[in-house]
Amino acid sequence: MTYDNKPVTLKTLAKILKLNPSTISKALRDGTDISENTRNIVKQKAEELGYQPNIMARTLIKKHSNIIGVIVSDLRISFFSEVTRGIYEKARQFDYETIIMVHNGDNELEKRNLKFLAALNVDGILIDIVPGSKNKELLKNINNRGVPVVCYDSTVDELEISSVRNDDEKASYDVVEYLINNGRKDIVFLCNIVNIKYVKYRYNGYQKALADNGIEFRPDYVIACNFNWDDVNLKMTRFLNSGKKFNGIVCVGGLAAYEAGRAILDYGLLIPKDVLLAEFGDNNIVHRLGVPFVTVNQFPFRMGQKAVEMIVDIINDNAKEQPEEHIFIDTKLIHHHHDFKK
Repeated sequence: MTYDNKPVTLKTLAKILKLNPSTISKALRDGTDISENTRNIVKQKAEELGYQPNIMARTLIKKHSNIIGVIVSDLRISFFSEVTRGIYEKARQFDYETIIMVHNGDNELEKRNLKFLAALNVDGILIDIVPGSKNKELLKNINNRGVPVVCYDSTVDELEISSVRNDDEKASYDVVEYLINNGRKDIVFLCNIVNIKYVKYRYNGYQKALADNGIEFRPDYVIACNFNWDDVNLKMTRFLNSGKKFNGIVCVGGLAAYEAGRAILDYGLLIPKDVLLAEFGDNNIVHRLGVPFVTVNQFPFRMGQKAVEMIVDIINDNAKEQPEEHIFIDTKLIHHHHDFKK
């Protein structure tokens, strides 16, 4: 708000109330050397005029912003929405505000987000880094300057940065073995680029579960695609038209599972009678298929909460060098419409 067409500042309040700016500042901060009556008068006038403190200036004085920067991969995916909700709610419990930014898997956006948050003097940064990120040196510099960084749902091998994530290899092993135990031995693995770290872990789990159950690994049953709906549909339809027989499919993401499921149903196969569909953690959209399916619940809300607890501990410790710590959030198989028949 403005006063006489100018922003309301401490000097504005001091001039109106005929007090020193330092007195105004102390009153707004509940200074004990200012009388309760004066504090009430100052606060009332500040509220009346819509005074807002200069957060940047306050941060420079206190060297503490009580703000955590959060960089998210893609808010369209319910997994990341739930992680973000966990972060936001837990941060408020610790009296921290959050600034949410999105990189959409783009290195330049990630760099821009990191530089912006560092310039704001946030107390810490939580990030799901871009796969194959080109900003590792920037992350290292920010961390070394005393702004702690914690990764969630990702790690940076080359840097000593703590993380909170799932054990993706074990989760993939568990879901593939579940399909096998339900009589599905011809299992497709639908993924994006295999050398992305979390995809590689899930790919390894898929291969290991097949091997441990005496099932031959067939490279042509691995469908790699760009994770946009058109490409998933194209690759899935191409596989269906090839005549290869399969009765189970594991998709490393919910959006891909939805489009793969549509292609399977359009082809005339039934889910789960002909093909048992399993996916990782974005069942909100998969439910739209209207068929039973299996989800690897990654507990993203819990992941977000744990990431906040970790970074707040680091902030409060004030140590220049923090021991690297990696925490796994357990996963669980959820059988949607679990009364379906094998």
